[in-house]
Amino acid sequence: MVEFFVVLKDDLFCVTTPDDARIHHVFRELKSDVARHILDGTSVNQYQYYKLKNPVPLPRTALNVGEIVRTCLRQSNWEELHQYDALDVLSTTLGTSHVYLVILPKGGEPSTYLLIVNWLICRFR
Repeated sequence: MVEFFVVLKDDLFCVTTPDDARIHHVFRELKSDVARHILDGTSVNQYQYYKLKNPVPLPRTALNVGEIVRTCLRQSNWEELHQYDALDVLSTTLGTSHVYLVILPKGGEPSTYLLIVNWLICRFR
């Protein structure tokens, strides 16, 4: 299993997926459990998925979520992905405190709705 955190608006949510999960599994996990109240009424097809070419590091101390979000919104650091891509396309080695993935609504303003996936605990069995 893979456990990681997602920044959704101003909160962190923990997500657990199988090792061989795909990006759409992240959305499904969020919608079915921890972020149901935010994602209710939307589908995985309504979002665009972006890999951060240079993962954004998180500080070891208190998180400034606003600063992390602003850093992740630099579109020059994005590479578009598809919802059916495997999570391992994000990096060959996933760091324990970096942000790797941004999920935005199609045609929406980044500031209105943003998911940023952060792998805090990589792979465990």
